[in-house]
Amino acid sequence: MASAASAPGKVVDAPPANMLERVQVTAATETDDGQRRRQSIAMSIYGREELDRQGDIDVTDVLKRLPGVSMDGGAPRLRGLGGGYTQILINGEPAPPGFSLDSLAPADVERIEVVSGATAEYPGVAGTINVVLREPPRTLQREWRSNVNYRAVQPGGSTAFQWGDRIGSVSFVVPVSVSRSAQATHYEQVRISRTPGGQVQSQAIQGRDEGRSSTAQIAPRLQWKATDWDMLNLSAFWQHGQSRNASERSIVALLGTPWLTANDVARSEGSGDVRRAAANWVHKQQDGGKVELKGSWQDTTRDNALYYDSYRADGGLLVTRETRTDFGEERAALGGRWTQPVGDDHTLVTGWDVETRGRDELRRVWDFGVERLDSATGVPFDARIGRAAVFVQDDWTLSPQWGLLPGLRLEEVRTRSDDGSHAIDNRAQVVAPTLHLNYKFDPKGRDQIRASLSRSFKMPDLTALVGRYVLNGNYERTETNTPIAADSAGNPQLQPELSTGLDLRFEHYPASGGVFSIGLFYRQIDDLIRRGIRLESGMAPDITQMPRWVSRPMNIGRATTRGLELEIKGRGEEWLPALFDKDSGVNLRAALNLYRSAVEQVDGPDNRLEAQPPWLSNMGFDWRIANSGWTVGASLVLQPGYATNQTDLQVAHRSAVRTLDAFAAWKVDRFSQLRVGFTNLLARDNVASNAVEDLDGFSAGSSTWRNTLRAVNASWVARF
Repeated sequence: MASAASAPGKVVDAPPANMLERVQVTAATETDDGQRRRQSIAMSIYGREELDRQGDIDVTDVLKRLPGVSMDGGAPRLRGLGGGYTQILINGEPAPPGFSLDSLAPADVERIEVVSGATAEYPGVAGTINVVLREPPRTLQREWRSNVNYRAVQPGGSTAFQWGDRIGSVSFVVPVSVSRSAQATHYEQVRISRTPGGQVQSQAIQGRDEGRSSTAQIAPRLQWKATDWDMLNLSAFWQHGQSRNASERSIVALLGTPWLTANDVARSEGSGDVRRAAANWVHKQQDGGKVELKGSWQDTTRDNALYYDSYRADGGLLVTRETRTDFGEERAALGGRWTQPVGDDHTLVTGWDVETRGRDELRRVWDFGVERLDSATGVPFDARIGRAAVFVQDDWTLSPQWGLLPGLRLEEVRTRSDDGSHAIDNRAQVVAPTLHLNYKFDPKGRDQIRASLSRSFKMPDLTALVGRYVLNGNYERTETNTPIAADSAGNPQLQPELSTGLDLRFEHYPASGGVFSIGLFYRQIDDLIRRGIRLESGMAPDITQMPRWVSRPMNIGRATTRGLELEIKGRGEEWLPALFDKDSGVNLRAALNLYRSAVEQVDGPDNRLEAQPPWLSNMGFDWRIANSGWTVGASLVLQPGYATNQTDLQVAHRSAVRTLDAFAAWKVDRFSQLRVGFTNLLARDNVASNAVEDLDGFSAGSSTWRNTLRAVNASWVARF
């Protein structure tokens, strides 16, 4: 059939001379590596490309395979440094107490930003991990996710629904989720110690810990675009969790006088709530500037009840005890940020943050129905902390190749604690300058060098600052304890740890995507905080005058750490063309991190920073099988066992880590996906030990073996 344009006798009017044909320009979505390449600082960005790649169940599954990120007790850390050296943020603000990243599904997250080192805005010593939640969509979006898994005891699972839409100038999203998990582990422990009279005692302990937990949360977010220049963001978060735990153990004497306790059982029930509300107003200026004001409030509460019974070898009841703990913490914060271009070469960023936190806690104990009043038991405790900070930085484009980012941060923290008998105040101030340099070998930045010199800090944890004495629950208040079961106490005189850092990195971005990066870092940490165990007398008034071993934090001196970081990721044919054909669908990633550290005030050779391994390696792949809808992949994490001399008298050993995760995902259509995953396939059982040398050279210690749980899970995602 002939077209209308060529049909004979058909006259087609020409368009008017003043009418232009419609031209539509569509920009390609920028990749994660493309965003990383444009940053003025060393920042890795992992957006929907990475979050959707393997169909992970929670955010920790994503984090543990990222280069340079290691997991310790469920918490991520950078450069092998945890305990406050790695700053964890949710939407740019500290995560609330008790909040766990494994409660976040990747579907709730827009991107994860990993900042290497310190900036004026993000002062983390090792770096910052900022989890940015998804913004409300511009069109109707509905998503349902469901997961079933098995780890131990009974099946677990989760289900989540997310609904987002736009009505006029208002966009909103409402994610709702519930989850349930269960686990159980067996352990064996051998302990050796010595009584004040000089008798050596040793016990063998066998036990089992079992736990079940459930969580429900809702996190609505709303965005109102009032004008082309003004936008208001409102968000809320509520999470409710419940847990039930049970444990039992048997104790056999190997040396010395047998303990009166031959076996004991414990069960606990707890619940907690996290509530948060936040508002953020953004005003754009015609000259390209931007003003942002933000405020937030959050409240965390936890209640726990513990029931404990111990028995003699003949079955007779020794102790029946009930312990109840009530915990509450409130936080309010205000902040502002002003971004202002100056000429063609400068962009100034200034900001301020003010934060107040209050913590209240009460722990009550009843033995045979009679309440105990000793140490921190039965005495209300409260602590208050106030923080104020200002920062300024200048993103200075020296030339198309050279970029400079100088910055300065000033921060003050005030702490006050009261244990019912006396109040203690603490005040600390820090000045933290930073300087970042970026050189691009070519205009597109395919090859570039990043360097930075920074001064950063780590504030003591509120728990370490408060002057509170807590008895070790393994020993009765009328008996002395041992170095491996010390009481704990705070230190209100703690000062911040100050870090001077140097970073140098080379990055190469292939045209086909991916990245090759190699970097060096160095940190000198002054006023290092470390817990020491000492024999002290009279530290727990009205209890006993017998000397007791006490663990107390203190500033002990200087430490240094340095490392080498290597990262490779991209298409298989880019890095291994001999093994993979073009468009193979295989993506590879690998990272190797070497760490060395030394604490000057502790004798070597293992006087490293706590929990920093000698090296860490992870590697993995995912393969999208052409024309099938299937993607398969695996990730392997390796870490050696190592020892840490915590002081000249204390040493701790950690076993090696070998973790293999694998998955297979089937994309049924563009609206639904099925995924099956396996975790900890090659994981070894965990073995940990610690030892404390006595005043005359005797070494008390314990060694614990605990089995590692493997898990299988299946998940389903549907969008409609």
